[in-house]
Amino acid sequence: MRYKITFFLKVFLRLAIVSCLALIISYPIPAQADVIYQAFNMPFQEVKAQLPQLQGYTYIQVSPPEKSNPSDQWWGRYQPIDFTVLESPLGNENDLKELIDAAHEQNLKILVDVILNHMADYPPYSETLQYPRYSPQDFHPRTCINNDQDRYQVTHGWLGCSLPDLNTESPYVRQEAKNYLTHLLDLGVDGFRIDALKHIESQYFEEVLAVVPSDKYMYGEVLSGNLDDSYIYTGIHDLDVSDYALLGTLKNAFSFGGDLRSLIDPASFGGALTGSEAVTFAKTHDTVEGGDLYNYYGFNPQDQMLANAYILARSEGIPLIYRDDTSNPIAQAGINFHEQLIDQPQYFRNGNEIAEGADSPNLLFIERGDRGLAIINKAGESFEQTSARMPGLEVGCYQELQSNLTMCVSQENDGQKYITQWGSSEQGGLQVDGRTALFFVKNEG
Repeated sequence: MRYKITFFLKVFLRLAIVSCLALIISYPIPAQADVIYQAFNMPFQEVKAQLPQLQGYTYIQVSPPEKSNPSDQWWGRYQPIDFTVLESPLGNENDLKELIDAAHEQNLKILVDVILNHMADYPPYSETLQYPRYSPQDFHPRTCINNDQDRYQVTHGWLGCSLPDLNTESPYVRQEAKNYLTHLLDLGVDGFRIDALKHIESQYFEEVLAVVPSDKYMYGEVLSGNLDDSYIYTGIHDLDVSDYALLGTLKNAFSFGGDLRSLIDPASFGGALTGSEAVTFAKTHDTVEGGDLYNYYGFNPQDQMLANAYILARSEGIPLIYRDDTSNPIAQAGINFHEQLIDQPQYFRNGNEIAEGADSPNLLFIERGDRGLAIINKAGESFEQTSARMPGLEVGCYQELQSNLTMCVSQENDGQKYITQWGSSEQGGLQVDGRTALFFVKNEG
């Protein structure tokens, strides 16, 4: 969905207010270290082979498995033909079951992407509206969605004017959805990502999701920067939603002229969902180059990696990492940091408390309790200071999770804590290269 220009103006106007209130924000954090790996459009056997490299993730999200438009393009998986048959270019039901079982053996969980609101634009089905298990009376009349603010149009119109929209108020249609979810649960799946959530009325999910046990994880895609669209669904059977508002804030903050300090508390000015309800991300299949939303939400790939560092370093939300980013050292170190420090509170440290010139739109310091620190520098040049304080961390030495660089913090005669070692024992202060993120965790023992 188009990200309204007024939202970006609001970010700039309220940034000054956020800075005046405080650059140091503390939050309680959830007692879980969940990270989602988006195995987008990957054959199930290929995902299975990749599982040993995915330790540190909690969930592996696979693309829709039902019989769909036979196109070998990714969008074909999002055009269902028959929900009672699990067979597509990604694999068949047996392939999916093997993946689920293999994942469980390695303490990983499988989320399945499901489409519940529409069927395929694929003749002759789309011409006659005679699909397996569905007939013309099971669809809304063909109408286009011309106004995203009109809830009736959004929940009854045909996506793209061409994808037949199911009559989701129908008891029969709802029962078919429950049958499909139950079938997947019987195979052992651990939860669902629900596509196009905002295109179905909320009452549908109150009924249909009742078949999903409470120990399964679910979230839905709401393609909107309008938080009101998301809050319609949050809390229905513990449903989380995708945080496109935060993605817009990330793009703005990491772009040229943007200010990372706007990321200290984005929910306070409508720039993010509240943390307990959000799946956070810097990139999905819709926002990569060539994706449907690239023009609205896509940004520089290195900035996207730095944005990944942010969502992995903070406590709010459940981070999602797109398949192409999983081998990047920043993502790998960030997942390690996220897992090790999940039980630690979050604290954004004002750069002025650390070093001269560190209160900058290009720098962000995220403390996790007194045991961890993430530093993000989006500038093209390094930030260096020979003297730097570290008031929030325990005295001791910390290891950077990518480079293995050692940072040591000591309390000096003036009572303040300083960085007395940065890499070599002869060097103190700070030296953060440009266009990078660092993750420090305290050495124990």
